[in-house]
Amino acid sequence: MTRDSIAPEARAVELRRAVLPRAQKYLAWARGKGMPVVHVCSARRRTDKWFLKFWELANEIWQSGQQPIPELYQSADTIVHKRRYSGFFASDLELTLRELDAGALQLIGWSTSLAVATTAIDAWQCGFPTTVVSDLTVAHAWGGHSVEENQKWSLDYIAAMAKSKIARSEELMQ
Repeated sequence: MTRDSIAPEARAVELRRAVLPRAQKYLAWARGKGMPVVHVCSARRRTDKWFLKFWELANEIWQSGQQPIPELYQSADTIVHKRRYSGFFASDLELTLRELDAGALQLIGWSTSLAVATTAIDAWQCGFPTTVVSDLTVAHAWGGHSVEENQKWSLDYIAAMAKSKIARSEELMQ
């Protein structure tokens, strides 16, 4: 959830911006419970020929747009840079989580069907149980399907393939 991801030209920007107040409240609750908050930020390079064949250059590494959304970030949080959809692939996320003694993960963000799904599957393969906070994730319309259809399909897929619990933020904050 980076600055570029809520820029006016970003994909599904209205949906993403609508999630921010709930995400801010949820992260404040998590911090209050002593949970570490790790922002896994996309880090693209201009030389990334594979990625740029399919997507625009956004979240360029070491540029301001690649930083976490200010309303969601606090200085005690941890930032991990990722180069692909999964937060685990070619990053130091697993090492960081082990250093933080994280036993389980609660995932929020976008895109539900790409970044959240691949991160959840990789987390499961690394031994981290996951909960996907469904109202703090955003899918995109693609493949002739609506946002709602892709969100439902993605959450069902994550639950089946990553053995993730799917829950809404208000359930978890009780």
